[in-house]
Amino acid sequence: MSDGGNYIVRGAEMKCTKGTHKRKINLPLGHGAYVNGYPLMNKKDKVQNKNIKYFGICKHGCHEGEDIYLIGENGKQLPPGKKCCVKILGDWMKTKDDILIEGEPALTVDSKIICKYGGTISFVTDGQNDEKGKK
Repeated sequence: MSDGGNYIVRGAEMKCTKGTHKRKINLPLGHGAYVNGYPLMNKKDKVQNKNIKYFGICKHGCHEGEDIYLIGENGKQLPPGKKCCVKILGDWMKTKDDILIEGEPALTVDSKIICKYGGTISFVTDGQNDEKGKK
């Protein structure tokens, strides 16, 4: 694929509506499909602590995590809170069903996934401008 459009690749930045910090999606082993040298992500790339890491402090419902202290994205100390415990429910939604990556629909900047603790995880960037995400 040469036209990246709005496809999600390794290193795309995500946010959770209940978390305090953004994170990048990871793809430990590529699917063999690339756009502009970046490995494409698919609907099944949703594994906690493999593809999706924690989003800082959970602002809703996650009571099983440890208490942590973090500096906010604005550089100021945040009040202590429970570490986000990502628990994914279902598959990514709003995927590109006519573009298959290893037999699964491709992720786009419009894709979203739901966490058990009430958060909606979505993309802030497509990752195609992050040099670290290239193969």
